[in-house]
Amino acid sequence: MSFIGKAVYKVWATSALRFGNVTAEKTKDGWKYIRVNWKDDEAYENDLARVVKLRNVEYDKEHEWHRIDNVRFFDPLKMTDTIGKL
Repeated sequence: MSFIGKAVYKVWATSALRFGNVTAEKTKDGWKYIRVNWKDDEAYENDLARVVKLRNVEYDKEHEWHRIDNVRFFDPLKMTDTIGKL
């Protein structure tokens, strides 16, 4: 089963949400990993750039791969319909 194109979200910094679509997938050490095209993700990207600069390290592109159990798949239409009822 392919997850390419599926909508996902992830919580970071305890309460911030990232939303995106799966663009690639791979299996490593028996786990499925996905790469995501995150939408409107400037806050996360700015935070990441700040950490890289403060720690004086190079960014590791391997961090762009997310283990499948660390993201949540969802139906955007159903979610926005439910949120609209609040």
